[in-house]
Amino acid sequence: MKIGKWISRIFSKVHRSLSEKTAFILLHSVVLLLLLQWALPLAAQSTLNANLTLAAQFQNVVSEGAELESKGNWRAAVNLYEKTLKSFPEALQLRGRVRLCRAQLDVARRYNDSTYQKSLSDLDLMSSKAIFREVLTKIDTYFYTNPDWKDLVKNGFWQLQLAIQNEQFCSFHKVQKNSERDAAFKQNIDHWLIRQDIRNYQDVLYVVEYVSRQANQTYLLPHQATILEMMAGSVSLLDRYSSYLTTSELDDMFSQINGNFVGLGVELRILDKCLLIDRVIEGGPAGDIGIKKGDRIIEVNRQIIPQVAAAKAADMLKGLEGTRVEIVLVATNGSVRRLTLTRRQVTVPSVEDVKMLDKGLGIGYLRIRSFQKNTADDVEKALWDLHNQGMQRLVIDVRSNPGGLVDSAVSVADHFVKNGTIVATRGRSVDEDVDYMAHDLGTWEMPLAVLVDSKSASAAEIFAGAIKDHQRGTIVGTKSFGKGSVQGIFPLATYDSGLRLTTARFYSPDGHMISQRGVRPDIEVNTVAKPLIDGSLPLEQVDPTLAAGVTLLRDRKIVTAKRFLDN
Repeated sequence: MKIGKWISRIFSKVHRSLSEKTAFILLHSVVLLLLLQWALPLAAQSTLNANLTLAAQFQNVVSEGAELESKGNWRAAVNLYEKTLKSFPEALQLRGRVRLCRAQLDVARRYNDSTYQKSLSDLDLMSSKAIFREVLTKIDTYFYTNPDWKDLVKNGFWQLQLAIQNEQFCSFHKVQKNSERDAAFKQNIDHWLIRQDIRNYQDVLYVVEYVSRQANQTYLLPHQATILEMMAGSVSLLDRYSSYLTTSELDDMFSQINGNFVGLGVELRILDKCLLIDRVIEGGPAGDIGIKKGDRIIEVNRQIIPQVAAAKAADMLKGLEGTRVEIVLVATNGSVRRLTLTRRQVTVPSVEDVKMLDKGLGIGYLRIRSFQKNTADDVEKALWDLHNQGMQRLVIDVRSNPGGLVDSAVSVADHFVKNGTIVATRGRSVDEDVDYMAHDLGTWEMPLAVLVDSKSASAAEIFAGAIKDHQRGTIVGTKSFGKGSVQGIFPLATYDSGLRLTTARFYSPDGHMISQRGVRPDIEVNTVAKPLIDGSLPLEQVDPTLAAGVTLLRDRKIVTAKRFLDN
């Protein structure tokens, strides 16, 4: 009787958070585990108890995630689900929740973007259709696989349905929530879509215009709001890395590529109740007045986070050169300051911390933050600087490097690889099938240790993969992210915005596909926390991965440490 009541309580709790089918499956699993626990020898009960504990933990995550979603706390929900997926990689329902929460975050991001809000007032039915037409033609020409046009429409409509449930979208367009009306609208469009033959992008445009007219009748939504939302959803659901770029996002993208921007000189992590300072760029306005990594911004221009959404507050920090912004900053020691900063041009160095770690053995170090237009030149300058200080061995740190330009990564790898393939890209267009080759001229030869982690991605993986496959150095750390695809950035002619589109996948010199596989280290060093900043502690405690790289190089014999030049 007690077991029956316990099972009933579990089913009641589970059913509130999951679909009936999923709840039944989970309950069935629990019952099966109980039956097995009675049937198997006592020696197996510890394993069964562990499985029951995991099931309970999973249920707690589902319940907590459902509560976060009900509050519109999409970012926290994504973080929770993705963390849990590391322990439950086969939990397809969590992957579905991640997809939904990311889509809701995209809606919030757009509606916190002043340039996107401006586009809604600038455009009408015909001009928004023109933008979508240009986007579709680029997908048809450049996307790395043949698009499924019907799926593309379904994804766009799914995104529109989510937007209609989004607080910021509804507030902006003054849409009142009504579940019966929403269900009828969905049913009407779904039934109509079944009868449509969608074979090309012209068919897509016909369908999208029909949906926009229906949404206008049902919700009084402007045609451009429906069309842009369906367009954004269609692009972002092609794959994880493709997206529509608003005017400000396109500007930011080119600022990252060029390594300079107008702003405060900080990199932010958007949290629910604040903006966390993730990096302070030397020589920027923030660095000049003593703002540090780990400080938190809780107010921008007299608007408190989260009374104003953190994403919108981050957008408020942007502005024209010479303009001012007021913030309230909470330092890591708990002190609170109200500050006024003037925005100005900031140059972002892609190569940092160039130094000698062991002058006696000639061990140098440099960190590549990202691969920008100027990164190869910056690396060359750093190498000569270290060479003049007696460098004979080198640690190159690409941990937390999110990537950047393929050409830049190839050029940096070419500094160390004499000949052969550095990376190969393969796409649907023949223009994307490229073998990037190394050149003998200008090769630096010295023992190398390359540090990677789970946040080393894209161009960083091109570099690390080339070093590994050519046995040019030793990879130290943890498996890299596994983003083995190339994105093209396409400014649009029809409106001041852009498109980021996956155009190819890349392969290491040995022909390994890096997507989802990543670059595996030769020496694995697992760490539970970020490197400490404490000069009084031994290197092994401060940064175990760096310590492993240095130890490796101390044991290496020096064949040559000079740069071979063709005179």
